[in-house]
Amino acid sequence: MTVEPLTAHLPAGPLDVATVRAVDDRLRALNPPPAPSMPPAVAHTGDGVELRIHGTGDACVLWIHGGGMHLGAARYDDAFCSDLAAALDAAVVAVDYRLAPEHPHPTPLHDCRAGLAWCAERHDRVVVAGASAGGGLAAALCLLTRDEQGPSPQAAHLYYPMLDDRRETVSSRENADAPMWNGRLADVAWAAYLGGRPADAYAAPARAADLTGLPPTYVDTGERDMFRDEDADYARRLAEAGVPTLFTLVPGAVHAFELLDPDAGISRATRARRLGALRRSLREDFRAW
Repeated sequence: MTVEPLTAHLPAGPLDVATVRAVDDRLRALNPPPAPSMPPAVAHTGDGVELRIHGTGDACVLWIHGGGMHLGAARYDDAFCSDLAAALDAAVVAVDYRLAPEHPHPTPLHDCRAGLAWCAERHDRVVVAGASAGGGLAAALCLLTRDEQGPSPQAAHLYYPMLDDRRETVSSRENADAPMWNGRLADVAWAAYLGGRPADAYAAPARAADLTGLPPTYVDTGERDMFRDEDADYARRLAEAGVPTLFTLVPGAVHAFELLDPDAGISRATRARRLGALRRSLREDFRAW
């Protein structure tokens, strides 16, 4: 699936959620997501959050979609999740968490927690994975379930995750005008998600003081991504806290690079690396990372 950069179609001047959503809806109408090879089954958590279920198996990937906490839907990733389930010979469950600003933090995170509990009741092993905002939610979910001592994922896979609301890193300044995700969108996203409240570690995992006791974690990000430095620092701190960690920096890559140019060599290599790491996580073979 090729994705057209949202940033190329944004109007000049101040942005708000309604404006960004209108542009995103127009682009999706022009380039609709592909249909899955098999339609998913649909279930709901006790709170009514929709779960889209692809494939079957004792092991499961809980997939959390991206979109800056205010865009996207689980159904847009149906084809991706269907293909992933077939490649892993496992279940892939996509959680359709409620979006900000209508449902600011912590509602999206709690929806993901409900999805994880649903998966844990039905599968022997659950790995959580997500991209961008979904990666941030996956990281926050690991912190939350550790602290609550509730059902926890066996591993976390974070693809260019959105972790830090402060935007104080070198990469956040250097790449503030990058394609796919830029500073203007970041401002809209964090304002919508926080809803005027100060960020805590469950909203912005980069703020967490203690990363001990978290599950083994895979992180990748692009060299030209706004999130590069916050992602690299989070991976470094995980490793220093004794968490088995695999971090990959993709040379020359921008945010969501594998969606912008799926046939590029770095995109194919990244998809293969992610798939191999997921297979090993589902087997709990983290030493082979």
